[in-house]
Amino acid sequence: MDEDQSTSCGIKRHISPELQNHIDVIAAKCPRKEANPSDLDDDQKRWLVVGICINSVISPALRKHVDSILTVFHNELIRYYKIDTQIYPGHLQKDPQTGVYLNYEVVNNNKDNYGKNKAQFDYTVKDAIDLSKLFLQTHMAHYRGFDETCDSSALLGLILNIAKFDPVIKSDAYDVRTKLRNPWAHCDFTGWDAVKYSNSFQLMRKLVKDLKLSINEEKLIIEEIEKWEKNVRIKKELGKFEIIFNKIAQLDEEIKKGFSGIDETSKTNFTNMNTSQTIAVVQNHKRPLDKTNRQKTIRDIYG
Repeated sequence: MDEDQSTSCGIKRHISPELQNHIDVIAAKCPRKEANPSDLDDDQKRWLVVGICINSVISPALRKHVDSILTVFHNELIRYYKIDTQIYPGHLQKDPQTGVYLNYEVVNNNKDNYGKNKAQFDYTVKDAIDLSKLFLQTHMAHYRGFDETCDSSALLGLILNIAKFDPVIKSDAYDVRTKLRNPWAHCDFTGWDAVKYSNSFQLMRKLVKDLKLSINEEKLIIEEIEKWEKNVRIKKELGKFEIIFNKIAQLDEEIKKGFSGIDETSKTNFTNMNTSQTIAVVQNHKRPLDKTNRQKTIRDIYG
């Protein structure tokens, strides 16, 4: 592989060449077949829909809420503790409200740069994103911002670990994490019956309503949740996956065929070309696609 894959938190995940070879061998033995939404049973569909809601509906709402609370918190710490310019050993070591020790390992790449030599750490906390990382375990704090790299696990952890969040929101976050997000992440399809499915959406709706968003924003999010709950969109989304999987399989087969698909006439014509003609063809093949041809190629691939 050319580069390491990343987890949702931005942590590099390396696959050794030996392991990759085993994966390739296993994959080669598996027969290819077209994706079919009907292959998913009801429990799997419920698990899939809940996961989509957690990651595409709930997480964006939580990111916005966490950002607003921690921005105010960061400004307070600048005012009272100069946290944006602090240096060792006079840095803020504990949360002023809870007394919990703050974790400076991820901030400013301290652990990567200085290992366990905490006297060398850069303790400046420049923004709300850096501030948030002080309240999480090191392996959970490798996100780049309050964006897609900051997943639901980190967001719920921040709400539970930081005293600035409303107790009602904390209670909701605890329920969502223990009864919804963690069971979903463990991917046990058998547990996702109709009752758990219904309870999951009740938890998500309660959390959204307790965030005290604007009336319009809350309405839009609740409507989106209910669309998924009623399976209005699931067939459409699964259909997209089916198209993508089939297109990948088709392209894979075409690549394997290579030149075998070229008809004999084309081969003969190419063979009979003189040297200057051959060079011209090769150079033309290497020339970058102009805008028109590039758009045509994209249309050919994606329809």
